[in-house]
Amino acid sequence: MATLQAIKYSRGKLQVLDQLRLPHEHHYDEITTSEEAFDCIRSMRVRGAPAIAIVAALAHAAELHNGSCTANTPEETIAHIDSRLDYLKQSRPTAVDLSNAISLLKVAVRAAEIDGLEHPEAKEAILNAYIETAEDILARDLENNTAIGAFGAGWLQQQHNASPDRKISVLTHCNTGSLATSGHGTALGIIRTLHSRGLLQHAYCTETRPYNQGSRLTSFELVFEGIPATLITDSMAGALFAVRGAAMNIGAVIVGADRVVRNGDTANKIGTYSLAVLARHHGIKFVVAAPTTSIDLATETGAGIEIEERKREELTQISGPVVNADGTIDTSRTARVAIADQTINVWNPAFDVTPNALIDAIMTEKGAVVKGADGKFDFSGVMPERWAALRLEPPNCTSSAHFLLGWYVSSAAASVPGPLQLRSQQQQQPIFSGAEAGASTTTSRSAPAYREKLLSLHKSLVDIPSVSGAETDAAEFLAGYLEKQGYQVHLQEVPRLDPNNTSTSSSNTTPGGHAAIKRYNVIAWPHLEYPHLPRVLVTSHIDVVPPYIPYSIDSSSAHDVSSDTLIRGRGSVDAKGSVAAQVVAVEELVASGAVRSHDLILLYVVGEETRGDGMKYFSQSTDVGRQLEAAVFGEPTENKLACGHKGSGGGTVRARGKAGHSGYPELGKSATELLVRALVRIVDADLGSSARYGNTTVNIGTLEGGVAANVIPAHASARLAIRVAVGNQTTGSKIVRKRVEQILRDTDPDAFTLDWSEGYGPVRCDCDVEGFETFVANYGTDVPNLVGNKVNYLYGPGSILVAHGDNEGLQVRDLEEAVEGYKKLILHILRD
Repeated sequence: MATLQAIKYSRGKLQVLDQLRLPHEHHYDEITTSEEAFDCIRSMRVRGAPAIAIVAALAHAAELHNGSCTANTPEETIAHIDSRLDYLKQSRPTAVDLSNAISLLKVAVRAAEIDGLEHPEAKEAILNAYIETAEDILARDLENNTAIGAFGAGWLQQQHNASPDRKISVLTHCNTGSLATSGHGTALGIIRTLHSRGLLQHAYCTETRPYNQGSRLTSFELVFEGIPATLITDSMAGALFAVRGAAMNIGAVIVGADRVVRNGDTANKIGTYSLAVLARHHGIKFVVAAPTTSIDLATETGAGIEIEERKREELTQISGPVVNADGTIDTSRTARVAIADQTINVWNPAFDVTPNALIDAIMTEKGAVVKGADGKFDFSGVMPERWAALRLEPPNCTSSAHFLLGWYVSSAAASVPGPLQLRSQQQQQPIFSGAEAGASTTTSRSAPAYREKLLSLHKSLVDIPSVSGAETDAAEFLAGYLEKQGYQVHLQEVPRLDPNNTSTSSSNTTPGGHAAIKRYNVIAWPHLEYPHLPRVLVTSHIDVVPPYIPYSIDSSSAHDVSSDTLIRGRGSVDAKGSVAAQVVAVEELVASGAVRSHDLILLYVVGEETRGDGMKYFSQSTDVGRQLEAAVFGEPTENKLACGHKGSGGGTVRARGKAGHSGYPELGKSATELLVRALVRIVDADLGSSARYGNTTVNIGTLEGGVAANVIPAHASARLAIRVAVGNQTTGSKIVRKRVEQILRDTDPDAFTLDWSEGYGPVRCDCDVEGFETFVANYGTDVPNLVGNKVNYLYGPGSILVAHGDNEGLQVRDLEEAVEGYKKLILHILRD
C-alpha cells in the first residue's frame, strides 16, 4: 500500500489528489468523465508518466461503468472506446506510458469473448474487458515500482560497495514517488529502498522549475517518510557535487523518465539533461528509473520524441497560498503574482532529452539494463518479445504453431539471437536405441529396468549445489544430458535474481560480483519435427534452498541398492527427485511408443524457491502456456495427487511513530509498540478460510525497529508470509490484504504502511485420476506462475516436511513410484 495515494479508485469511482494544492492542502478531485480526466492531466493536477496513464485508463473505466456508452453493437462499442482513448492520448503526448496503456486497452476490448453473444451481453463483455484491463494497469504499476526500487538499490550498492557503515547520498529531480505513480515510485522508490536497507546517508532534491514538483511534492514525500533530505535549486547541483560530493559520498543522480527510446535516449522533466552533464563531469553515476511501459522501442533515437511546450505564464507567474505576517500559511487564500516582465519572450519545453552516452544504467521492473562494451543499451533481456520483433520478420505461414515458443524454429532463424538460445543445431539421432532403453546392471531382480538410469541422473543432479540464484551448472548438465538422449534443447536465459532482496523480481546484475553468472531455464522436446504444438508440459525446478547438503546413499555399491535404500542430500526431494523421475518417465513412454513424442515438452526452471522468476519469465516470453491442454508440475507430494494448494501473500508492515526519551513516553509514540499490537491482531484475526483449504495462516518472519532500549522508536517493521485459504486464485490475496489493511487502520489510522508483495489465492489442481491418493498442500508452487487455460496436475516423490531441513531425503521406492505415477498421469491426459 502506498504511503501517499495520488489515486483512489473503486469500480465506478475515481478520485485524484490535486497536486497543485500540495504540500499545504490535501484535496481529491472526483473524476467522472474523460473530459475531466483530460483537464486533470493537462492542468498537471496529476502528473508523472505512470499516474497519467492510470488516471486516463481508470477515468474511462468509471465512465463506462456508469453507463456513458450508448452503442448498440460490438463494433459501435469498440469505436466509442477508441474515440475516447484517442482523445485522452492528446492530454500529455510525451509520456509513452499513456500511449502504451491506450494500445493495451484497445487490444483488450478486441480480445473480449463475445462469440455467440447477442446485444447487450456482447457489449457488456467488451466493457468488462476494458474495465478489468484498466484496473490491472493500476495493480501492476505498484508491483513494478517495488521491483524497480529493489533493483536500483541493489545495483547502486554493488557499484559503491555501500553498507550501513558506508552509506551513499543521491540527488533526484522532479517527482517520481507515490504521487507520480500508483505507489512507492520509480526513482524515489529506489531512494525509499536504499533508506529502508540502511544504505542511504542523504537525499537531495531539486526544486524543479518551472512547476516546482521537487520543492512542492518530492520534498513533501521525503519529509513524510522521515528520509533525511535537503532541497536545492536546480542551478545548485554543480556546486553541490563540487563542494559536498566527497564528504557526503554522493554516488548517483536518480531520475525518472517519461519516455526511453530504443537507443536509451531518455526524455524527462526539463533540467534532467543538465544534471546528466554535471554528473558525468564529477564522476557520479546517472541512473534512469522507468518501467518497461515507458520504453518506446518503436522510436529509434531521442530526435523522434515529441516535446510538449507549455504556456508562458508558468515561467512568468507563480501562485500559492498566502503567507501571513507571522509566517503561518493561510490555505483559504491564494494569490498569483508576476515574477518576470509579462511581455518577455518565453520558451517553455516541459521536457528535455538526455543522450544515452550520459546514462549509466536504466532500472526496470525486470532488472537493470546497462550499456555493453559497444556503449549501447540492449533491452532484449527485459523486453525479449518486443525487442525480437524489431529484428525478425514473421515467416510466411498461416499456423500459430510457427510461433510456438516466441522464436522461429527454422534454419534461417537458428542463427538469430533471441531470448532462447538453441544449444544444438545438428541433426539429432532417434531417441534411445533399443539396447540403451532397457539396459541396467542392477542385480536386484525386483528392480525396474530403468533403476540405474534413474538413480544415476538423480545423483548427478543432487551433486550440483544449485541454490537459488546459482543454477547455471545444473541447467547446463541437464541440457547436456537431454541432448545425449536425443532431445532438442533450448537454454532460456533468465534475468539474475537480486540476493539482497529475494522477495522481489530478478535482475541481470547483482551485488556481490556475480553479474557475469547466467541462469537458464531448460526447455526440451523429445522429437525432431518442428513446429508442432505440444499438448502436455512436464515441469519442475532445478533450484534448491540453502544450505547445500552433499549427496549420500545408504549402500556401498549399486549391488546393495534396494527399494528401501535411503538417499539424502539437498534437492534429493525438492525438487530434483521430481526432475529425475519425470525425465525417466517421459523416456520410458516415448521409447515404448505409448505416447506420441510431439505431444510432450519438458521445462525445468530456476528461482522457484524464491519468487518463481524462472516460470514467470518463461510465461512472459513464450506462448506455450496458452496452447497447452495440461501441465504436470513436480513437487514433493509423497506421491499423492494434490487437489490444489493454498495461495500466498504478505509483505512488509511498517509502523511510524515519534522518537523520544523512554522516561517520557507521553511525549513520543512507540512504533514498535504499535507494530506489536497490530501483529497480535493480525495473527489472532480470521483472515479467511474454506472447507477445501482450511484456515489462512500468518508467519511473522522478521521484526526490526528501534535504536536503543532507552529511546522510543520512531520506526519499526515486520515481514509477513501468509498462506491464503480464502477466495480464488485471482481474488484470495486481495481479500486477505484488505483485511490486514483494515486491522492496521483499526490499530492506528495514521501509523502504518503495508508494502504487499505479489500474491495469489488458493490454486486448484485436477486430482480426479483413478489410482491416486489425494490431498491439499499448504505450500506454494509454480502452478499460478504458468499462464494459460489448462488443466494442472501437482505430483512428486518425497515429503515437503523434510524438503527444507537438514534431514532431506527419500527412499529409492519413492523415486520409482514417482516414475510410474508420472507415466500414469501423462497417459491419462493423452488418453483421447
